[in-house]
Amino acid sequence: MNLFAIILIAIYSICLWGYHYSYFLITEKKGMKTRRNYMNEAIMSWFKIGLDERDHLLIIHQIRNVIMAITFLATTSVLLLGLLFGFGASGLPGPFENSGYPFWLMTLTLIFSFFNMLLCLRHFTRITFLVRSAPEKLKAISGEEAYVYLSNLFIRGNREYTMGRRSMLYGLVVLTWLLHPLVFLVMTIGMTLVFILSYDF
Repeated sequence: MNLFAIILIAIYSICLWGYHYSYFLITEKKGMKTRRNYMNEAIMSWFKIGLDERDHLLIIHQIRNVIMAITFLATTSVLLLGLLFGFGASGLPGPFENSGYPFWLMTLTLIFSFFNMLLCLRHFTRITFLVRSAPEKLKAISGEEAYVYLSNLFIRGNREYTMGRRSMLYGLVVLTWLLHPLVFLVMTIGMTLVFILSYDF
């Protein structure tokens, strides 16, 4: 592996994994005001109002809509992986060399995206059958109020959904490496800046 490819992959890793996990750590600190903090507060109020008004079916229906979107994205990532595996005669993306780096990087990113979607589905489906549980039973699990416990499940699932969705976008950006490595570098940094300036802060 040449030095330039190592630098490109390192910058890509910092943009996708380094930035996003740092952002999630920041948003979990009290007193920080990012868009995700405001969203998390809104989610908590949504669960509190829904449970107070005993509107369980509406909560389940809204989560079901999100689950349908997640299932679509998870299926798309698997289909894209199937296309990538079809490029090589051995069923793998190709030899690990200059022309193979983008295919391997895209493969790893899409696998990461798929597993995040699965984790997200796990959290959301758990909510759909716990939402009707007795509040004291939910409080016994973590010592938190029922709406706080369910909200935290949703927030964790939403974090995995964000990583899965954005990983898919980064995986598609890897295709620009085939045009030129510098195009890939500019697109990776550019997309990260768009997330930072338009969506996260």
